[in-house]
Amino acid sequence: MPRFLAAGLLGLLSLFLMLPDTAAQFAKPQRPFSAVVEQWERAFNAIGQEIGRGEIDPDRAEELKRSLSDIDTQAQQLRSGADESLEPLRVQLDSLGPAPEEGAQPEAPEIEAQRKKIAEDIAAYEARIQQADLTATRIKDLKLQIHNLTLERSIGLLIKAFPLPVVPSTLAEAVPEFFHSLALMSKAPAAWWRTLNADQRQLFGSRIALVLLPAIILAWFLRRALLRFFGRDPQIQHPSYMRRLTGAIAEGLAQGIVPSVFLVVIVVRANSESSLMTGLFAQMAIAACFAAIMVILAWALSRAVLSPELPAWRVLPFSAAHARTISRRIVYLAAVFAADIFLIVSARQMDISDPLTSLYTLVISAMEAFGILLLIQGKLWIWEEEGPSATAVSVPEAGEAERAPRWRFWPLLRRLIGLLALGAIASALGGYANLSRYIFENLAASGIVIGILFLTRGLLRELIGAALRAPLVQVQLAIPHKKRQRYKFWLRALLDIFIKLGGAVILLIVWGVPGEDIYAWSRSALQEITVGNVTISLIDIVIAVFVFLAAMTATRAAQRILTTHVFPQTDLDTGVQNSLSSGFGYIGLGIAVMLAISAIGLDLSNIALIAGALSVGIGFGLQAIISNFVSGLILLVERPIKVGDWIVVGAYEGTVKQINVRATEIETFQRASIMVPNSDLITGAVTNWTHKNRYGRVEIPIGIAYGSNVEQAMEILTECLRNHDQIQPWPEPYTLFLGFGESSLDLEARGFIGNIANRVQVTSDLCLAFDAALREANIEIPFPQRDLHIRGAGGLDLAQRQDLAAAGSKPRDRSGGSHE
Repeated sequence: MPRFLAAGLLGLLSLFLMLPDTAAQFAKPQRPFSAVVEQWERAFNAIGQEIGRGEIDPDRAEELKRSLSDIDTQAQQLRSGADESLEPLRVQLDSLGPAPEEGAQPEAPEIEAQRKKIAEDIAAYEARIQQADLTATRIKDLKLQIHNLTLERSIGLLIKAFPLPVVPSTLAEAVPEFFHSLALMSKAPAAWWRTLNADQRQLFGSRIALVLLPAIILAWFLRRALLRFFGRDPQIQHPSYMRRLTGAIAEGLAQGIVPSVFLVVIVVRANSESSLMTGLFAQMAIAACFAAIMVILAWALSRAVLSPELPAWRVLPFSAAHARTISRRIVYLAAVFAADIFLIVSARQMDISDPLTSLYTLVISAMEAFGILLLIQGKLWIWEEEGPSATAVSVPEAGEAERAPRWRFWPLLRRLIGLLALGAIASALGGYANLSRYIFENLAASGIVIGILFLTRGLLRELIGAALRAPLVQVQLAIPHKKRQRYKFWLRALLDIFIKLGGAVILLIVWGVPGEDIYAWSRSALQEITVGNVTISLIDIVIAVFVFLAAMTATRAAQRILTTHVFPQTDLDTGVQNSLSSGFGYIGLGIAVMLAISAIGLDLSNIALIAGALSVGIGFGLQAIISNFVSGLILLVERPIKVGDWIVVGAYEGTVKQINVRATEIETFQRASIMVPNSDLITGAVTNWTHKNRYGRVEIPIGIAYGSNVEQAMEILTECLRNHDQIQPWPEPYTLFLGFGESSLDLEARGFIGNIANRVQVTSDLCLAFDAALREANIEIPFPQRDLHIRGAGGLDLAQRQDLAAAGSKPRDRSGGSHE
């Protein structure tokens, strides 16, 4: 009883919470909401003035965009509230009926006052909606101005012209300044150390001992544990793809990530407020840590993936020579970028002139371009075939990992990277240092992103395969191998789509495209595709497809339950069961289509109008299809034929296998499938041997020679019928004397069998019995005879007449053919 009471109270509470806020709906709106609008106007004016000055850096631009987004959110909330409040007010106004026309009898004063009040509230809410729409338009315009201003500023920085790097004046100023900067950097550690007193030096040493030494010890143990439990084992000659991938990840973590984390700790300590490192030395320490992290990661990850020393553990099927070359060139390129990072970050504490910036950019760009061009050489990226002859990579076990994919677009991508590298050098030669650095930095970042995505894709694809090979899926869920292969294909296909889309978004952000713009483009592409006056949303279409598939899956599952669990417990015959199952499938299909249409958000009234307009054309163009569809429904309802029936349609005879929407499948006795349009089964004559039951009569015509005892022959044939085990005793079998044939006395033996499908075999058995019984009784089964009379044979000699007589009296077989 307490549980029922608690459930009732909970239901009432839920119902109360679901009820609309009546007070909020019918409360009189604040008119006017000038305070909110004035606040928005002040914000718009301030942002407009700041845009007019044209001095907005990227951080300030993002801050202004966030402010505008907050205002847009407020406006949309007010608009949604106004929309919700308008509906009940309009219902109230409609309930009052139309206002009296001029000259008509006036309505009651209280009704007139109520009508006026509701009209004022409606006007106020409509004004709020209009103001929200106007605000959204102004926000969109201001954001566009900010975007254009930021874009112009970014382009201006990229195309900023520095002094040409190879002219004498630039060299004369830049070279001495460069060596002077190096001297300052070399003296920075000693200068910083002299600024510390004895206590600070002791504190610095104690911090190293208390923080860094435990970190080093922990990192060492963690590295050893990773290599011991998950690392590569040289004794394993043919590791699986999953084992190779796990080993590569463990090697990369142990050799690269763990030391990098240690260096990150140093960077965090150097940037903390309590850090003793200050000035140029602090900046150099931070830069050195970042540079070391880049080199360590490049060395560790390249060796982890390429495994130059252990070919059997190589994740990518390169030859040993190519793997070593690629690994070295990656490390070289990382070292160049690391040196660049060290010098650039360290130089933030120094005032670097434009000539030095131009010359330094040219030198470092040439080194980076040299490394990139060496790395993208086509001969390095030829993958070895996996197979018995391949020594670089072990052959994956069956069902584990697919062969490494071939990069179809790699030649085009390689040329594009080469052109960008050469373009960056040309930009540096022309004095556009910022543009050159922009290209190289983003190329490096893109390479890192693509490498991470590639490894992530390989790991996730293998995890999908491992999950589908798990005992839970194979044994407990009993999913067959073919179906698991299909699931693996589609799951991996979806994974590739997500990886590629996510990678494209990340690369756009890396190359400087604002995330807000990517979101706006994505939203426009997914939700605001306009075709004429119709707006299509790809997201709604995808949702509708999933809804349709889910509904159809549920329908198919329900059909299987009916077929395997419910129908076997009933006395319905197979045909009725098939009709009910098919009808349930059609109903499920209709429900799935309606749910999908609702998910898309289409107006059914518009669909009805379109269907009405196209009904004439559809009626003529699809007349046969519609006729077959309707005929299929009639077959399922009236059931003149059903699955399992033995029917004869025109020249076709066989068993009904399936009644589909358009045609019915008939399997002949030669195991051929015949598709008969449903309309032919409704409008034409159909012989159904098993419509009501499988009871049928066997009729065997047989002739005996003239002069034979007919009654004896009839008794023999009837006795043969009685002796056959499939001939039913009732109705009693019998034999008829049908008449006098040209060459025989024609009889017909008739008997009923329980299953007409056995008619051919029963006929064969009876014919054998008839032949044996009649031979035993010396009753002849004659063959057709012909007498040949030749006119005009008087002119022939005796020999010719004898030949003709012999030809006309040749014996014939029982089928009527001559024995040649």
